[in-house]
Amino acid sequence: MKEVRVWDLAVRCFHWSQVLLLGGLWWTAEEGMMEWHQVLAYSLVSLLLARLVWAFAGSETARFSHFVQSPLRALKHWNQPKKGLGHKGLSSYMVLALMALVLLQFLSGLMTTDDVFVEGPLYSQVPSGLSALAGWWHHNGFNLLLALVVVHVLAALWHLLKRDGTVGAMFSGKQQATAEQPKEKPFWLYVVLVLLFLAAFVGWQGPLFQQTLF
Repeated sequence: MKEVRVWDLAVRCFHWSQVLLLGGLWWTAEEGMMEWHQVLAYSLVSLLLARLVWAFAGSETARFSHFVQSPLRALKHWNQPKKGLGHKGLSSYMVLALMALVLLQFLSGLMTTDDVFVEGPLYSQVPSGLSALAGWWHHNGFNLLLALVVVHVLAALWHLLKRDGTVGAMFSGKQQATAEQPKEKPFWLYVVLVLLFLAAFVGWQGPLFQQTLF
């Protein structure tokens, strides 16, 4: 056994930034701080879109091809000791589900309104039925997202009880393993991707960022 870096800095940065931003999104929605809510949403989706690119062109253990298994194989081996590095089995589908729900929350938010001050930039450009459906999903989908987060936290606690090093690796990136060190891409490439997506959103919604941040 030797110490291997199982998750690169990009994956860990996305993971913990997502935790903080989801908390901020919940708080700003509860407090009616909708301009900040929108800014945080654009920030989170910039991180997410960069992570999706990283899932195809990033470090070895960050790629979908490395950790996503077929549903049949994941169910067959769900209670067996994990082999290899990174997410495997059912945990890989939790990753996909969380990403998908965050993306759906963002897209639905673009088409909905708080019925008081703020309208999403696509609200007036889509049929009223679709905007109503988007509003319903934006509220209820977040509750589903929170439910998955609770399951995710419970799974993390289970790993802590097993003392298999999975949770610690999400902080340090390192874990004891027999595998060779996987290939990594430099972190600055992920940062560039995030900034490019964020710049695109600033260009699209410039007045919002100016009003909120400056």
